[in-house]
Amino acid sequence: MKPFVQVKPDKKTLKRIEKKVRQVLLSNNYVLGKHVAEFESKFAKFIGTSYAVGVGSGTDALRLGLRVLGIGSGDKVLTSAFTSPFTILSIVEEEAIPVFVDIDRETWTIDPQEIEKQIDGKTRAIVPVHIYGNPCHMPQIVKLAKKSGLKIIEDACQAHGARIEDEMLGSWGELAAFSFYPTKNLGGVGDGGMITTNHRQLATTLTYLRNGGQTRRFYHSLRGVNSRLDELQAAILAVKMSLLNQQNRKRRWLAKRYQDGLADLPLAFQKTIPGGYHVYHQFVVRTGKRQALKKFLHTKGIMTDVHYPLPADSQPIFAAYKISKLRVTQQISREILSLPIYPDLSIREQDQIIKNIRKFFG
Repeated sequence: MKPFVQVKPDKKTLKRIEKKVRQVLLSNNYVLGKHVAEFESKFAKFIGTSYAVGVGSGTDALRLGLRVLGIGSGDKVLTSAFTSPFTILSIVEEEAIPVFVDIDRETWTIDPQEIEKQIDGKTRAIVPVHIYGNPCHMPQIVKLAKKSGLKIIEDACQAHGARIEDEMLGSWGELAAFSFYPTKNLGGVGDGGMITTNHRQLATTLTYLRNGGQTRRFYHSLRGVNSRLDELQAAILAVKMSLLNQQNRKRRWLAKRYQDGLADLPLAFQKTIPGGYHVYHQFVVRTGKRQALKKFLHTKGIMTDVHYPLPADSQPIFAAYKISKLRVTQQISREILSLPIYPDLSIREQDQIIKNIRKFFG
């Protein structure tokens, strides 16, 4: 049975990682040392922001982003239910109120027209989710936010290297959150996250918040958390980051092969806005025969997955926040199926997947 995703590095990359890990182990400094600082600098430069602050996870990145902007109890945050529940968890943990907004039928990202309908006097922020690495309609969202005085925190946890024209995702709002979970386009060997921003004061405050709220050693002046990107993860991520653009190009090439090989079948693909550069953290198709197709492929040794089987507004833990029926979200959630896509997927393996999908549809 072929795995759905492959995360282990090739031999050449593994040697580079082993060298860096050895340096960390011999450094006698495993938390908030030079490797974290160097990786933060490299990542900020890559995204095109002035600052990047390493934290313990993508969820913490979102949560601390809300906290540093002063968004909390009773404040409304507009976001998509077509996302990982961890996006919503970060809002709820800050005692803010998630307001679910329906998605665009073509891009499967938050619909700007629906955003505008949901804005009221208690709305403080928008968290657009670049689902699967596909850019949201950021020019429209930025325009809406400025018009209404709202803050933007991008959920770019699946969108490392995605962009609109020449502007990277992660640089459009006040802040952005990235995850380095192992399966991400840029993934570590454990949890990790990053917050990017162009605002110096926000970045400085975030370095305090991630470290228990300490403004200096043993003096806790802010309500912080323990969420520090460790030296080992930073060192490993710095090595893997040098491969990111190349691997994203491979993902896009594989996605195009899927689209071309399956174009005449009764399947729908996620579309991208004009000027958008999708990095295909997942390659997802829509079909009314999802379960049958999934079962059939499994019998052929092909693993698939569903990201995500239940929209966030339908999760029991968030039931109190369900205020309206998200028709597009609900329909698409019933039909999505994720196919294997990762840089080490071979042409032969992908051709077998395409061949068996075509066989299923006869």
